[in-house]
Amino acid sequence: MTKWLDDLSEYLDQLEAMAGELGETVQTARSLTKDGAFASLHESTTALQQGLTELENLVEQRRRLLDRPDAPAGCYSLREALSQLDADADVRHSATFLWQRCQQIGQQIDQVREDALALFVCQYHLADTTSHFLRLLMPAAERSETYSPSAGSHQGGGLLDQAG
Repeated sequence: MTKWLDDLSEYLDQLEAMAGELGETVQTARSLTKDGAFASLHESTTALQQGLTELENLVEQRRRLLDRPDAPAGCYSLREALSQLDADADVRHSATFLWQRCQQIGQQIDQVREDALALFVCQYHLADTTSHFLRLLMPAAERSETYSPSAGSHQGGGLLDQAG
């Protein structure tokens, strides 16, 4: 059992490092977006894609850890496996510590996911900015229905015509 706990500890070290790298990559992409350094975004996006691939590999490694013969049987998550350990005080103490680490790393990954989603939404709206400005400047034959069909206000169009 202690071999499994040692391997789990190594796995959590790798997972924590990967979550940290992904967090830094998302923050770098956020800074590049905020600063308007769009030419450098491709490198950041590539690094994010590579990090996600490595994270997927770590998820596969987690499954292998849970399927080992020395792991608690019938568990679908590491936290579940750690909470099922009934052993001496040393093993129980290690299991509690590792369970807390799993919890912390899970929260860290959740934060990275939220930051990445916010970045995606920001970049999506920035990508649409040019067409939005063109709608404001060009004569509009139809009403823009951005948020709902009953928006009722006429948005955009004709600014170039009015400027003349």
